[in-house]
Amino acid sequence: MSPKKRKRRKPQEQPATTPAREAEQGRVLPGTTPEKRTLKRTPVVVASPPDRRLTALWVILWIAWALGTPLALAGLLFAGLDTGQVPNDPGMDDPQTAARLMAEQERRTMRAMGNTLVWLLIMAWGVPALGTALALALRRKMAALCFALALALSVTLLFLVSPPTEIWGALSAHLLG
Repeated sequence: MSPKKRKRRKPQEQPATTPAREAEQGRVLPGTTPEKRTLKRTPVVVASPPDRRLTALWVILWIAWALGTPLALAGLLFAGLDTGQVPNDPGMDDPQTAARLMAEQERRTMRAMGNTLVWLLIMAWGVPALGTALALALRRKMAALCFALALALSVTLLFLVSPPTEIWGALSAHLLG
């Protein structure tokens, strides 16, 4: 039946009901006072925003990885470029003094290169590994995935530059000898 025809129909008279039934249905009879209704409400769960401290932690770790790795790599490059520098000293006429100064300079350069290699490994591998572990512990899937991707990228790029055996040899020579 169309809506227009439905509106034309006269409503059928309903049988009289008791006041209790009227109150149940929510209708108020004339001459009676309406009872207070109590509404049953269920609370709406609103997702809280992520903790700002966690966001700050992720930002600090990303900055340490993104800036620390290239800076440590530049430090390693500059320390390696400093290898062949001989100090200008008027007392260099003596061959023993020159050999001693060259050995001292080489030892300092190798120590500096070892230190920058350690910092490179900490920044390139340690920071993303720490970020991945923290994200997994805090059940942050996306952060764990991003830090794992950064770790895989750092490991791959560093192994393309230098084989693992050379890195291990340089690191063990610096730390153990």
